[in-house]
Amino acid sequence: MAVLSGDIGGTSTRIQLVEFNQDNNILTVLQNKRYSNSNYVSFLQIIDTFFSDTKVEKKQIKSACFAVAGPIIAGVVKFTNLPWFIRLDEIKAKLDNNRVALINDFEGIGYGLETLEDHDLCTLQVGKPKKNGIKAYLGAGTGLGVGFMTMGCDGNYVVCPTEGGHVDFAPIDDLQIELLRYLRRKAHRVSYERVLSGLGLVNIYHFVRDNKIFGEEENPELRFLIETDKTVDIAATVAKFAIQHKDILSIRALDIFISVYGAATGNLALTALPYGGLFIVGGIAPKLLPQIQKGKFMETYADKGRMSNLIQDIPLHVVTNTDVGLQGAAFYAHKLICG
Repeated sequence: MAVLSGDIGGTSTRIQLVEFNQDNNILTVLQNKRYSNSNYVSFLQIIDTFFSDTKVEKKQIKSACFAVAGPIIAGVVKFTNLPWFIRLDEIKAKLDNNRVALINDFEGIGYGLETLEDHDLCTLQVGKPKKNGIKAYLGAGTGLGVGFMTMGCDGNYVVCPTEGGHVDFAPIDDLQIELLRYLRRKAHRVSYERVLSGLGLVNIYHFVRDNKIFGEEENPELRFLIETDKTVDIAATVAKFAIQHKDILSIRALDIFISVYGAATGNLALTALPYGGLFIVGGIAPKLLPQIQKGKFMETYADKGRMSNLIQDIPLHVVTNTDVGLQGAAFYAHKLICG
């Protein structure tokens, strides 16, 4: 049976048609398209374009689910950076199908974890996995998302999205305390997302730049890009200058970022005790995988004082499959049929 799924972000939308086999596993991706949101007046127009591009017919679709980067209120999503409203009832009418759902994008990632295979993961700590144990996940990207999953009475995991990315930032050393003080001069409250996200890496870089160690100088090429190119992804550029150009300020910023990421992951490990697995998701971790594997991440992850031994048995993985949210929407769409 074929289901339609989508991952609707602030700048682009991906839609795919997936066929499931009788074992409820993804068998074949029949169609997969990406669209730039700015080229369309509405999401419904993107759906029309998908049908036109792929020659898919509505009668092929048994159900549909779309993961959306934004809050869903009474079946309606309003984007902050697009003149769009996405309304569930309009999508149902467009598809001529009542088995349609909208879910939060990070909820979609949770369901997507159920579709992953071993090759989709990079294991940082094997641990001692427990069958039906709690699962948890967090991911830095545009923002910072946190969620967990518990086993339901029907033998399937239930995804519980949270706003854990907005809890208070907890520095773990003197340098991070100074970072907190620096950010508090700019914002009344400093959450983890202000440090652990794309914007967070930029904030850390500005902190390092404004608090140079004797003899350090800002790279003029990097400064020029940041100050003059409004299209540049500053976080990605800082990471590039750290990894490829060995720029000292960028290296310091990235080291702090990875240290915070490890500590935050360890905090979630203690909070949820996810012996079913702890998963690092989002777009940043796969790009920084060699740096995450080098040791600082795991050092701060495990440094929990007298509780350190408790989290050594938790399986810890980086999800390298960047389609996990799209697959999660497909998984949810399939649930609409099978229950």
